[in-house]
Amino acid sequence: MLEGEESTIASQLYSEGFKTLEKDRQKRFKKLLDYYNDLTGFGETEPNAIIHHFADMYGPDCENCGKPYRTHKASFCAACGNKRKMKKLFLDDVRTIEMVYDKSMESEFDIVRTYSAFVDYIKTNGLPNYISFDNDLGLGEDGKVAPDGLAAAKWLVYESGLDLRHLEFKVHSANPVAAEQIRGLLNNYIKHLKKLNESS
Repeated sequence: MLEGEESTIASQLYSEGFKTLEKDRQKRFKKLLDYYNDLTGFGETEPNAIIHHFADMYGPDCENCGKPYRTHKASFCAACGNKRKMKKLFLDDVRTIEMVYDKSMESEFDIVRTYSAFVDYIKTNGLPNYISFDNDLGLGEDGKVAPDGLAAAKWLVYESGLDLRHLEFKVHSANPVAAEQIRGLLNNYIKHLKKLNESS
């Protein structure tokens, strides 16, 4: 498997191969094949196979069999059928897990501190089974009020395109008005999705 800069170099060499006029595939992609084989010690002869050996294309290793999930967003292992144990997500700019939940649950959560980190996390890892929302997320780098937990919930509903029917969540914000807005938005949307599914 190629990682980081190795993948970048291999991608560039792969692109170069398409720009050559040589008909023989081995000759067209010789630089790529030589690079990969020198790096790994494996005598690969198929350029397309190398492109499928980029580590960042795959998810983490399966907890059951150890083989990688097909993607970061995969919910089960294609090799053994194991249902992936997703981390819970904790959105809060200052609190720690033990300030809201029991300290023993700390390993169950990943923490994100900003709206953008929340969006990036879900785009990279897929939708977690459980999200804990704060609302007020302090100030941004520009000194202005940062996008809040309600903005994160709105992104899930209006922009993410994700199926939220099975999402469990808690709003641990001390802001009662915003907390109710987040709960209302997500509960109503989840109910809407479930009704659509029942009628289809």
